[in-house]
Amino acid sequence: MWSLFQRKTQLLIIVTASILAAWGLEAVWFWYFGEQTTPLKWISFVISIVGVVMVAVAELLWFRLARIMPLMQTKMFPDLNGEWVGHLKSTWINPETGTTLPPIPTSLKISQTFFTTSVTLKTGESFSKSTRVFLEPDYENRRYRVWYSYNNDPQAQFWHRSSQHEGVAYLDLDWDADRNRLTGTYYTARKTSGDIDVRRSQ
Repeated sequence: MWSLFQRKTQLLIIVTASILAAWGLEAVWFWYFGEQTTPLKWISFVISIVGVVMVAVAELLWFRLARIMPLMQTKMFPDLNGEWVGHLKSTWINPETGTTLPPIPTSLKISQTFFTTSVTLKTGESFSKSTRVFLEPDYENRRYRVWYSYNNDPQAQFWHRSSQHEGVAYLDLDWDADRNRLTGTYYTARKTSGDIDVRRSQ
């Protein structure tokens, strides 16, 4: 979520919170000790405190509040935390038979905090883990996309026909159509691709 703010907005939030906190500490100090001081004396200390507090509050409260007030999700980014199950459909065509593979049962897990998002995907033969994630909201149409790059590690018994590789994928959520369905496409370094269709199970 934090990455969706522009840099100047992030800086403005941190600076504003630090100044307000410094003024607050100055007032408390004067009230308790009766000594006049200046906000500048507190700035370095306050910046550290504000950073810790902001992280703690955002991590602990953001999604709890967003689940109660869905408007927060549409204005920032939906809560995608959880297990998603469905299938992959590869576009690869067997050169010997001219046929495609049947849908591959798939489970996908998204772990999302205010500051980070990670995606893991499992099939019967391999495990993929995201290396980078980028959130792309389309607020006007209330559609939200997760782009991610990943590393795929097949089980050793399948290495003879499925090597380790890297890839890129995206997952789309249409807020108005179905908040518990993700569809998308993946592309691999092996020059293959396919479609993803999963639904949130928990």
